[in-house]
Amino acid sequence: MEFYPEYELKPQLFSEFPLDWSEIFGNQKPIHVEIGFGNGEFASYYCNKNPQINYVGLELSITSMIKAQKKLKSKNIKNAKLILVDGKFGLREFFDNETIEKVIMNFPIPWYKNSHANRRIVLKEFFEVLSVVLKKDGYFELLSDQEWYIIESRNNAETTGFFKVFPVEKNPLREFITRYERKWINFGRNIYRLTIQKKSSGNIERLIGGVKEMPHAKGKITIEKINYINEMVFKDYEKTFVVKGVYKKLEKDEYIIKVISSDRDFVQHYFLILYNKGNEWTLKLDSESNPYRTPAVKWSVKKLMEVLS
Repeated sequence: MEFYPEYELKPQLFSEFPLDWSEIFGNQKPIHVEIGFGNGEFASYYCNKNPQINYVGLELSITSMIKAQKKLKSKNIKNAKLILVDGKFGLREFFDNETIEKVIMNFPIPWYKNSHANRRIVLKEFFEVLSVVLKKDGYFELLSDQEWYIIESRNNAETTGFFKVFPVEKNPLREFITRYERKWINFGRNIYRLTIQKKSSGNIERLIGGVKEMPHAKGKITIEKINYINEMVFKDYEKTFVVKGVYKKLEKDEYIIKVISSDRDFVQHYFLILYNKGNEWTLKLDSESNPYRTPAVKWSVKKLMEVLS
C-alpha cells in the first residue's frame, strides 16, 4: 500500500501549542477543519474545489489515514494536512482562539446507547470549544442520518448561548455526496443537516500549551520496588494512569515501563525509560512513543519516581 507522508502532520513533534498554522501551510489562508475524514472522499473533493482555504483533517483510524492520503495525492492536493488524533482533543489543543473559519462533521458515530453517551463528540463541552476556536461568524456543519443525534446536537449548541442555530434541514441539496451518504439514501433513509454560526466566545481550559517540555525525574530508588509497580493505578482528580508492564534490559540497569494515562477522556499509551547513571536514576519519556505532554503524562513521571524512591 502506498503512503504519502507529506499529508500527515504529527503535532507531537512540535515544540509549542497551539500550533502556528500560517507557518505550517506557509500562508494566511482561512482554516477549515473536518473531524472524522474517513477515507478522504469528501476531503479530496473539498480541497480541490476550495484552493483558497487550508484544510485540516482529524481522524483516529490509521487505515483511513492511508486511504485519505491516496485520494489527496490522486488530485495533487496542496492545501491539506491530516492528523491522527481524537477530534475533541485536536480541536481544543491545536488551534488558537478564533483561528478556524469552518468545522465540518460528516456522519460521525452516534453512539446510540445511553451508556455510551459520553463518547458522543457533540456534547456541550464540544460546543464550548467551538465557541473559542471558531472565528466570529464562523460556521459548524453537521451531517447525520440520525435525526435524534442532530436534535441533541442542536440543543447542546443552543444551551451554550454562543451561536446562531439555524433550522435543521431534512434531505438538503448538496453538491457532493459521499459513498456513505449514497448508501443510506438508497436505503430510503433521511439525511439531516445542522448548521450553526458563532456569535460570541466562551472560555476553555487547554491541557497543553506554551513551549513543550520533556518531563523527567531524577533521584535514588529502591530497586525492589520496581517489581511491585506493575498494574498499579494512580488517580488524582481528572488525571489517571496505570502501569501496564515493566521490562528489564539484559545486562543493563535499565527498564522500560509501559503506561496508559488519561486526562479527562483523552487516553494515551506510551513508554517511560528508567536507567541508572552513576549513583543516580533517571526516569523520562521514551522518545519513540512520544505522547502529548498532558498533565497526566507529566504526573506519571513524577509520581512513579516518588513511588520508587
